[in-house]
Amino acid sequence: MPLNIVFFLTLHAQFIIEIMTIEEAIKQRHSVRKYIHKPLSTEVVRALAEKIGECNKEGGLHIQLVTQETKAFSGIMSYGKFHGVENYLVMAGQKADNLDERIGYYGEQLVLLAQALGFNTCWAGLSYRKVNGAYKIEKGEKLTCIDCLGIRRDTRG
Repeated sequence: MPLNIVFFLTLHAQFIIEIMTIEEAIKQRHSVRKYIHKPLSTEVVRALAEKIGECNKEGGLHIQLVTQETKAFSGIMSYGKFHGVENYLVMAGQKADNLDERIGYYGEQLVLLAQALGFNTCWAGLSYRKVNGAYKIEKGEKLTCIDCLGIRRDTRG
């Protein structure tokens, strides 16, 4: 019998809420480029931050969550028709031959958690601008991509 892996969001130490199985998250997940304005709740930020910490530790990465920042996907660098992006994951780590592989493996865990929490995502490799002060890339690190995070606008996309 296959393992039924479940994401959990801990709201308080004694209360654990089942969100959805990983299989459900995989089936529901699709790329979204247009988002509505909706700040992430404290609980969602906490759940993502906890998982980011695990991924960074296990994968030797420097993934960062950026919230309520609108400049990265505005202006001429927002190729790919991104709209309303206010939250994103900065996928970074020390330069290495296997960095892209590790970013993909651990990044997808975060994407599926975001989906399980009710948010849509889209990987962006070149369609963003670097925003000073929004995140930090250390010496010897490489920012490989950004993963947008939000609630899909009603239009397809």
